[in-house]
Amino acid sequence: MEKRGYRSLFWPIVLIGVGVIWLLGSMGVIPQANLNLLASMWPLILIVIGLDLLIGRNSPVGGALVGLVAVAAVIFLLIAGPSLGMATSGTLKTKSLSASIGEATSATIRMDFASEPVKMYALEDKTSLLKAEIDYYGTLQYSETGNPDRRISLSQQSSGAWSIPWNTTASWDIGLSPNLPIDLTIDGASGSASLDLSELRLTSFAIDQGSGSLTLSLPASTQAYTADIVGGSGSLTLKLPENADLTIRLDGASGSINIDVPDDAALQVEIRDAGSGSVNMPNWLDAVRVYNDNKEGQWETAGFDSAEHQLTIICDNLGSGSFNLK
Repeated sequence: MEKRGYRSLFWPIVLIGVGVIWLLGSMGVIPQANLNLLASMWPLILIVIGLDLLIGRNSPVGGALVGLVAVAAVIFLLIAGPSLGMATSGTLKTKSLSASIGEATSATIRMDFASEPVKMYALEDKTSLLKAEIDYYGTLQYSETGNPDRRISLSQQSSGAWSIPWNTTASWDIGLSPNLPIDLTIDGASGSASLDLSELRLTSFAIDQGSGSLTLSLPASTQAYTADIVGGSGSLTLKLPENADLTIRLDGASGSINIDVPDDAALQVEIRDAGSGSVNMPNWLDAVRVYNDNKEGQWETAGFDSAEHQLTIICDNLGSGSFNLK
């Protein structure tokens, strides 16, 4: 007896339904916030697939009916779900933040990034300490306290339910004052970040990159300071300032590290653990002591000890990413 193959019409109907849902979302019939209800429907998806395995294997028409009913139910819930009390939990909101300098003589700022891309830069407004436009899901937590040392905290708390980031234009746009000393700490996340801090007056800086790519420009500042940088799985591009007294403590991960050094800078690099990645040093750096196939040791420019301004990079562990200095 010839054995018939599995010819259920379930999956073609489901693919057509996905296209219909996408079209209705693009036309505005289904609000983007409602589309996040899909994230809470995964148990229904398992049930429907199980019904297809029971019915669709024996009856193509039965599989088609299962697919049609499932698609119709999903479209109905996406349109009418909020009115039935189903929480979308994924509404994108926007908030403007502003903090004036006032009587502040210094600032301590802590920011926890989220999945949205971040752009950070120096403000031209001399009276403002911070200005920001934040797109976010869930709850935005912001606090501002203290004088004369102003303390600012900014983070995003998720609503607890998984949401789908349909809006790809969401971002964080943050400006900080270059007119007073700032102690800045950043906890990165999955979003990319472009941080131009070259005009700020940093007294201390620390960042945990997270999984997003990071482009970072550090300032010369008015006094010597330390920057603690923990890399992530995304690439890190670091631009060092001219005429600066700066010490960088660097821990890598799996992402590549690319450091742009200004011409004629007095630089010393110490790699204590190169990990499994490659290490590429330029020929204008002198090897003071090297080991482990020239991947670990200490390198510096000629006349480093007597230079007026010194840049120092200390790499405790580079992880598995490549290290490139230029």
